[in-house]
Amino acid sequence: MNWTETKKAAGISAVFILVNSISGLLGNYAQVLQLPSNVLFCVIAAVCGGIVGSTLGSRHFNSLVLRRVLAVGLLIAGLKLILT
Repeated sequence: MNWTETKKAAGISAVFILVNSISGLLGNYAQVLQLPSNVLFCVIAAVCGGIVGSTLGSRHFNSLVLRRVLAVGLLIAGLKLILT
């Protein structure tokens, strides 16, 4: 569709995922009034993964690699959605 560059789309999707994750945590908290005990570990892992991913995406990977990584991620997410 040629809407925008691959790297810009990756950056925009990262912000969307962050907002979506925060809203999911807040929704869970509002429902059960407590967060899982391992939530701090998950937040730390997500921040570290975000830093590594954004560094690789912005400085080391070209557009073709980013598209392939995105395709693998979407495939895994789709399979998880179907199988669980």
